[in-house]
Amino acid sequence: MILSPTGTLYTISSEVPAAGSESRASKQLVVTARHGDEIRREVVPASTEGGSHINGLLGYDPESGTIFVFWVQHFGFLYNQLLFCTRDSDGTWSEATAFGSPYNYRENLRVAVTRKVTDDSGEQTTALSIHATWWELSTTTGISSAQYWMLPIEKGRVVDPTEVNLREFVEPFAAPAPGPEDVDASVFKHPQIVSSSQQDTVSLVFGDPATRSFRRVRFTPTRGARSEGRLRVPVGKSDGGFGAPRFRVGADARLDTVFGTGNRAAFYTVADKRLEFVTLNDGKWSDPLVIALDEQVSKSAAVGALQRMFTDQ
Repeated sequence: MILSPTGTLYTISSEVPAAGSESRASKQLVVTARHGDEIRREVVPASTEGGSHINGLLGYDPESGTIFVFWVQHFGFLYNQLLFCTRDSDGTWSEATAFGSPYNYRENLRVAVTRKVTDDSGEQTTALSIHATWWELSTTTGISSAQYWMLPIEKGRVVDPTEVNLREFVEPFAAPAPGPEDVDASVFKHPQIVSSSQQDTVSLVFGDPATRSFRRVRFTPTRGARSEGRLRVPVGKSDGGFGAPRFRVGADARLDTVFGTGNRAAFYTVADKRLEFVTLNDGKWSDPLVIALDEQVSKSAAVGALQRMFTDQ
C-alpha cells in the first residue's frame, strides 16, 4: 500500500472478475483508493487481458500525481510477463509495457523507489527511478536466479530501462560463510530491496544458492561519464553478505525482511495466523521463532514489534 501526501491510501489486489464482466483474465488487478470515508475501486485496464494477473505492486510520484503499477501476467508455467503501466492525475491509464523474455518464469516481484540522481562529481538532483527485482527461472538454461532492473521515469513514462547482471557482484567476491547444507531452497527465491531514508540509493539483498548465502549490493542512480550517454544508470557497490538461515517459506507465503545496522536482519513470513521469523546477529541466525496472531495481536502489531526490536536496540 502507499499513502499520498493528500491523505489518500492506495492498495492493490488480484481478484477474480465479477460475473458478467467483459474481462478475459482469470484474475485481474484492482486498485482501491481510500480518502476519509470515501472508497473507490478501479480495475487496471491492462490487467483485463487474458491470463492471471498477480503480484501487483504500487508506486507513486507526488509531483505529477502518477500511480505506477507493476505486476506479473501468467499464462501457465511456460509463458509469463513482467508488466508496468501508469495512471495519471486525470485518471487516464497507459497501455502496459513488458520487460524481459516472456518465456522465463517469474515470481516474487519487489519494487523500491529513489527520487535523486547523483552525477560524477557527487552532486544530486531530483529524478524519479523505480527499482524492480524478482526471482526468475530461465527456460533456456534451467538456471534460477535473482534479477534486477532500474527503470528511470520521465513525465510518468519509463525511459531507457537498465538491466544489471547480478553475477557481477558474486563471482569477483569471496563468498560469505555458507548456510547449513540442508538449507531450504525456498528462502533464496525472495530477493529483498529497500530504498534509503534519503531516497538516493537502494539496498538489494539476493540469494545465491550455489554458495548457500545472500549478497547485499547498494545501487546509486547515476548520470555523467559512467552512464555512457544513457539518461541514468544504477552504479552498484558490493556491501557484504551473510549465510542463509535454516528457514522455510511456504508456497503461498511471502518473505519479508527487517534490516538493522550492519548485518543485523530478520526474515519473516505471515501465514495461518502465525508470524514466523529468524534473526541475524553477529553473523549467526537464530532458530525459527513464532508469534501467534489473534484478535489481540494482529499481523501489523507483530511486524511492528519485530521492526522496533531492531530500531530500538
